[in-house]
Amino acid sequence: MGKKKSTKGSTPKTKRIILIIVGVLVLLGGISAYVFYTNFLQSNTNPNIKRDVFIFIKTGSSLQDVETMLKNREILLSTTTFDFAAGLMNYKNNIHPGRYLLRPHANNKNLIKLLKSGVQIPYKLSYQTIHTKYDLAGKISQQIETDSSAILRIIESDSFKTKYKSDNDNVLSFFIPDSSVYLYTTTTADFMNDCSNNYTEFWTDDNIHKAKAMNLTKAQISTLASIVERETAKDAEKPMIAGLYFNRLRKKGQKLEADPTVIYALGDWSKQRVYNVDLEVNSPYNTYKYEGLPPGPICVPSLASLNAVLNYAHHDYFYMCAKEDFSGYHNFAKTLAEHKANAKRYYAELKRRNIH
Repeated sequence: MGKKKSTKGSTPKTKRIILIIVGVLVLLGGISAYVFYTNFLQSNTNPNIKRDVFIFIKTGSSLQDVETMLKNREILLSTTTFDFAAGLMNYKNNIHPGRYLLRPHANNKNLIKLLKSGVQIPYKLSYQTIHTKYDLAGKISQQIETDSSAILRIIESDSFKTKYKSDNDNVLSFFIPDSSVYLYTTTTADFMNDCSNNYTEFWTDDNIHKAKAMNLTKAQISTLASIVERETAKDAEKPMIAGLYFNRLRKKGQKLEADPTVIYALGDWSKQRVYNVDLEVNSPYNTYKYEGLPPGPICVPSLASLNAVLNYAHHDYFYMCAKEDFSGYHNFAKTLAEHKANAKRYYAELKRRNIH
């Protein structure tokens, strides 16, 4: 009979091998967990970013373009870990242009998942601070994926000027703000088509009739509305101011004498008060020098201002002065004497508050 082999001597060796294998697996697991955490789960955005920020991915961008943009904007802490995660998540083949909302402390996994989704954040275009066609083209090109020169080419074209009876001075009258929202990837053609629709929808037969009754063109309505826009932020008061300026327009020999047009002529949009020396500026936009409306809008007026002009308040006021309570509203007067009394109270309050 053969002898049985003893297993007693091999038990410690086997245990050591098992322990080594387990140790290696634990080590590999730890390394894998560390790699996964640092490349996917650990925050990879600049800690100085304390609030939500928007990032823009241009059409045709490559992975390198995206990484360069994120690096230039100092958003990423590590482009190396982002690149590693992007490779494993196949972002290279799933790059979608658009405007995306990035939250503070985002990790690579969440950031890449967001960018891969293609889910853009739409937004309403802002027409504030737009005073010229160049301002408009530049402002719009910052909000949708278009080139400012493309917009300028369209609005300066003969076909556009013929269709909308436009010229270099009154071109802003074509742009009527509305409540539409846009994606960053909106094309120039789509944007201009929407603007055309807004223009057509605003100029209904009823509004055209109101403009004709005032003996003003569409562009002149916009020009008057732009002055109203710059005079007050109080929508409730706009019909009163529109009526005042319309009274001045109708009175022979009366100039508009609108401070906002002087500020436009000076080109200093930050200017809050107009002084006598400012009234000497030689410009067709200086309504203290030249009678009638200026050549075109001094800004893109809001719908509230446009409607205020078309539905102006009927009254006999020719003068207005800011209220001495600094509420943003105005005191209106029919005579120069009444106006001077209102102005005296206002300037006395300025002096009392040591405002120069």
